[in-house]
Amino acid sequence: MTRGGLAVFALALAVGLWPGSARAEWVDWIAEAGTGFEYDDNLNLSSFRDDEESDYAWLARGRGGRVYQITDDTRLSLAAEFQSRVQFDFDEFDRVRLQGRAAILHKFGVGPNVPQLRIVGAAGRMWVDDDDRSSWVYDAGIEALKRFHPRIDAAIFGRYTNRDGGNGSIVVPSIDTDVWDQENFEVGIRGNFLVWDSLVLSAGYTYRDGEFASNCTTSNVSKVFAREGSNVKAIARDRVFGGCVYRLEGHIHQASVNLNYGIGDHVSVDLGYKFRQGKADVLIYRSNVVSLAVLFRY
Repeated sequence: MTRGGLAVFALALAVGLWPGSARAEWVDWIAEAGTGFEYDDNLNLSSFRDDEESDYAWLARGRGGRVYQITDDTRLSLAAEFQSRVQFDFDEFDRVRLQGRAAILHKFGVGPNVPQLRIVGAAGRMWVDDDDRSSWVYDAGIEALKRFHPRIDAAIFGRYTNRDGGNGSIVVPSIDTDVWDQENFEVGIRGNFLVWDSLVLSAGYTYRDGEFASNCTTSNVSKVFAREGSNVKAIARDRVFGGCVYRLEGHIHQASVNLNYGIGDHVSVDLGYKFRQGKADVLIYRSNVVSLAVLFRY
């Protein structure tokens, strides 16, 4: 999607959110917010243990929009989303992301246990204090959902993501510097189990195939080229972590588990853990992420 396409998308979103702009059977508001802290033990996703950098971050997000009941079985939602991240140590990695999202949800029948299908698309802009990392971001996906028991539901999904970033400073004249131009495809599964009325246990797995960026100090650049060779698609100087940041093709496995405890009708506390392992041709990249957040949903 071009920047002009993003403008058209945003205009359509604004029209959809304007009161009285739709003739749906009924409409309802979307209002969600959350804030919390996260710890990542390999923030720069380095393959070399001596290059790994860990840090805490304060996160905040919000989502507002409307849901339209188009037919008895189909709903359309249009929303504007905000996300921010403030690092404790690596200030130049701070970021803000704004985007619009549209989704269609269709139920195949009547009742709480019938299968559902959701189709989603989003486009927006991410601003990073290190301006080289600022990017246009797009994603589109499809998801199948099913409740199997009053306490158990699950979903399978596929997603395409595209990040259109800037160019960094040259390290190797013969290799591109567009490290943050990345394209990926994901498939995954997740499930929820209602332990008791106020506590939900969630678990998921995602497989991502495509491109990702990794950091290394100058002393390890030769090792990257020795082991990955032509799989290094771009490389640039890195002002955030020092040394170089490079883009290569590979895949990432991610497993996650969350405990969500409800406090009243609209507020919950969420404790989460994610393990990620990426692999290129030879090099392996691992990280552990722990998060604690307070969530609000209207």
